[in-house]
Amino acid sequence: MDFDEIIKDQMKNVVDQDNLDSLSDYASNLSGGISEHFTIDKILEATLNGKSIFDSQEIITSLKELFLYEMKSALIVGVEILTICIVIGLLKNLSGSFSKKGVSDIATLTCSIVIIGLAMANFNTIYQLTIDSMKTIAYTMDILLPILIAILISMGQVASGTIMSPLLLTAVTIFQTIIKNIVLPAVFISTVLSLINCLTEKDYVNQLSKFIRQLALFVTGIIMTLMSGIIAIQGLIAKTSDSLLIGTAKYSIDEFIPIVGGFTADTIELFIKCMGSIKNVVGLFGIILIVILILTPIIKILAISVIYKVTALLIEPITSKKLSGGIGDIGTSLVTMGAILFFASLLFIIFITSIINLGVS
Repeated sequence: MDFDEIIKDQMKNVVDQDNLDSLSDYASNLSGGISEHFTIDKILEATLNGKSIFDSQEIITSLKELFLYEMKSALIVGVEILTICIVIGLLKNLSGSFSKKGVSDIATLTCSIVIIGLAMANFNTIYQLTIDSMKTIAYTMDILLPILIAILISMGQVASGTIMSPLLLTAVTIFQTIIKNIVLPAVFISTVLSLINCLTEKDYVNQLSKFIRQLALFVTGIIMTLMSGIIAIQGLIAKTSDSLLIGTAKYSIDEFIPIVGGFTADTIELFIKCMGSIKNVVGLFGIILIVILILTPIIKILAISVIYKVTALLIEPITSKKLSGGIGDIGTSLVTMGAILFFASLLFIIFITSIINLGVS
């Protein structure tokens, strides 16, 4: 039996492929079939044969189609806002001709409220999408981490598995809780304050809105730095302990078991290498899956934010500067949410990478 056959047999015995396949199917439904090219079996086959996992041309085409589709969907809201702003401009001109400023102000306020209502309804949809995406990648980590930790322990990395398992699962839970319950709601509140500011003559809460949005990004960065640092330090300590344990075990078997000791030590080393290959494949599958899961929401968020930014530029000459600024702020808030989602996925990828590196001697 060759090395490839051993790895495939161990993969069937060690890895719960039903859970991984269900994750792959779920990601495929969310991404429009992109993840179908990156199943665990295909990644294993490509790794063993030394082939490339990615088809760059196909990926670029899929991303372009996805971005254009989201742009077309978001364009509807932009056109609606632009149309209402044109109506506001016409009302102002008509009221100026007939010297009825009071009627014009009421009509302008009504149209502004309608615009804010449309924008907030759309923003709330994206907000819920961001929260759902956060839950999805956290759920993915909850399934992947126990599998990776089990493989790590089977390689003899007992200290690493014992320390990292509760640490990583706790870190994922804490991080997603803070993002869902504190950071993203803060971005939502900052957007509401920005739109309320559009309806007032003076800037009462404009600076507060910007401060809350910047604070949300700052908190995300601080948490990400702290957690990745703690995981890296603990992983380094555990890795040193495991290296000593495995080295001592192999030496003892080789020296103190007569005749078959050397053969047994070589067999153990081969087993550890096979399990290391499986761990790398599962880890790579997890990284690709997380990237795919956040790809659709981030592209959607970016597409809609571009529409809002362009709409803000177009309506500035025909409506009030504050209203165009508020629409532009929605685009900024969307970019902020996209950045937070990106940082969250990046942290989870760092977690997976730390486990992959633990098995490297």
